[in-house]
Amino acid sequence: MLPSLLGTVKFWPRCSASIFRSKRLLTNSRRIAQRDGSLELVTTRGKKLKPKKAQIVILDPREAGLFKRKRTPAHFQRNDRHRTKERLSALQGVEFDDHGPSRRTLGSADSPAGDILQEIESQRRKLLVFKNTVPKEQVIKSIHDLKPGADAQVMSLKRYEQLKALLEIAYTLPQLKEYAKQYHNLSSSKSITKKALIPKILDKLWHCQVDETMSEGQDLMVERIIDVQTRDIYLLLLTNNGKILQNFARLGATVAVALSENKIIVRATKSLVKYVEVSLRKILDNVQREIVSINDLIQEHSCDNNADITPSALVSLVQKESATYFEELPDENPETYAITSFGTKRIIRAKNLLLWALDYNPQVTESVKFLGEHDRSNYMAFPFTDIDDLDWVRRKKSWFRLQEPVKKGPTTLVHKARRLVLTHGKTDELYQSLVETQNDSVPKIQAAVESKTWSITLGHILEDEEKQVTIFQPKVSGMVPKLMQLPLYDDIVTQDELYTVDQHEYYVQLKLIPKMDGSVNTRNIPPLELWFELDDDDKAINSTVRCLLHAEDKSLLLETPHLSHDLKVTMDRTLEVTKSYDQAPQNWLEDQPGLKEFLLRARLTFRENEKLFVPKHLKYNLQFQDRSEPEPVTFEYVNVKYHRVLKMKLMDKYLVQFSDVNGGSRGGHFKQVDFVNPECGDMSREEFGELMRNVAEFL
Repeated sequence: MLPSLLGTVKFWPRCSASIFRSKRLLTNSRRIAQRDGSLELVTTRGKKLKPKKAQIVILDPREAGLFKRKRTPAHFQRNDRHRTKERLSALQGVEFDDHGPSRRTLGSADSPAGDILQEIESQRRKLLVFKNTVPKEQVIKSIHDLKPGADAQVMSLKRYEQLKALLEIAYTLPQLKEYAKQYHNLSSSKSITKKALIPKILDKLWHCQVDETMSEGQDLMVERIIDVQTRDIYLLLLTNNGKILQNFARLGATVAVALSENKIIVRATKSLVKYVEVSLRKILDNVQREIVSINDLIQEHSCDNNADITPSALVSLVQKESATYFEELPDENPETYAITSFGTKRIIRAKNLLLWALDYNPQVTESVKFLGEHDRSNYMAFPFTDIDDLDWVRRKKSWFRLQEPVKKGPTTLVHKARRLVLTHGKTDELYQSLVETQNDSVPKIQAAVESKTWSITLGHILEDEEKQVTIFQPKVSGMVPKLMQLPLYDDIVTQDELYTVDQHEYYVQLKLIPKMDGSVNTRNIPPLELWFELDDDDKAINSTVRCLLHAEDKSLLLETPHLSHDLKVTMDRTLEVTKSYDQAPQNWLEDQPGLKEFLLRARLTFRENEKLFVPKHLKYNLQFQDRSEPEPVTFEYVNVKYHRVLKMKLMDKYLVQFSDVNGGSRGGHFKQVDFVNPECGDMSREEFGELMRNVAEFL
């Protein structure tokens, strides 16, 4: 920081003569008497005042910009940059302005021919401006491509003027001379001008004739009907929300789709219609096909071989999200479909989304408890609007939370801060509900480490419009300023470390669900979670992997409509089925060759311009308590989430875990706060009641 320069400057009155006498006045005014009688030396031009005292400001590392919080990896950022990089095969390299005047909607068949002509001319002006790097032969050939066919030599005046303007704007005189010589063996004199050569090309070489009675639309537009299959129409409409057909419309073609007749009607100039037809054929030639049995998929990835969703509903849910077309095959087994798409990547994505939509979690048991101050009839269901918090499956529905309505208009009532008040009887009831609930559907598995965690999570209890499905969505609800006042969970040695060392922890979480066939088809094995720490380059560190199975996940959803949040009380029993690298660095993963191969093949990088690759299958050896030898189980990859975690403590007793959870464009993005009892194991009735009271008082 530079010291401040302080001083007092007095200016003489302005006048016309002061400009010429300024030097004499300044030199004669060395000293000025002050009111207190003392004399002060006033600096003249060319000298600086000596500062009375240097004012220095010391910045801490955060204020100086030396410490920056780690940014969210590019893979999880919710924007359309990555989607815009996906180009269509036939239109690769062509960019269009979404907001320009050339944007057209599908089926706009009533557009005036003059407007279409202007749009086509605008596009052609861009396409026919060649750079020096374009070969000379290609430039000459492009002129010849403009020549009207034998059936189009008689044209309207508007069409004639258009061709004349194109030749004048897009090509130079030497290029036109070379074209006349190369294609028509016509030598031009050196003195000929471009304005004289162009009519000669149109009239003598191309035999263009102007018909005054012909309307502009007759020779500007032609119509072509293209027969396609039903799957082709659906793929063209589903892929990037119909972007393929929209691109044709932006070029100037009017495109209409007749769904009942399986026809695509294109209306444009002859050359543009030919371009659209060739492009469509090229795109449709890239259609890939794979046969999948939805019944088998549900049986292999559902609790007790049954799912809460029907095969037809599952297909309808995934079809649009993955831009694929599911065609039922009546000659095959029931609920067998042929999945088709443009390229194999979308088929792989569709199969992954099928697993995601099944929502396989056999270890989870939930029950809802109403804890409102008044009867349920005094509250109303309000729509949940933060849909970006939800994953792609839940975004398909409308969700509502029970809340207390607020009366409009001025009020004289003073609202007191409300809290959750639990009586001893209600606390006993909640505790017994968690302890006595048993989930015997999950098999007993031996693990290297087993822990039981009790926690309370803030969020909203949501119901769908039919009130048939209830979910819990984590939400902080304006608690961030209050949370930031809590001390960090790990003690800080010095104050500087608070700003120079990032106190957040960064993880990625891979979720895989078992494929239950063969000897394990009757076992409801819980999903497998792989947790990795991230390095500074947003790459997963393989040696930090932790393999977790949630053997038991019992939750009470406490509905509190009089508060800004609801509560979720959870008892989670977690199995860590693989020893950490630090425990056995020499023979790490020797008993898990499938996991070792999975890590070697995976490319778990989440930086921009680097592709994430997760193998679709992982063969893991699980030791069941009723078996003498480990049994291999195949797990299939479902999704990945990014966690940024800040750990704090409440009352020097509880762990407060503030997490920023990001599942990408399909997984949702939300903040979550958990109040955790750090002592793993069973909780007594008194300890449970104390946890509930302390958290309620903090909120």
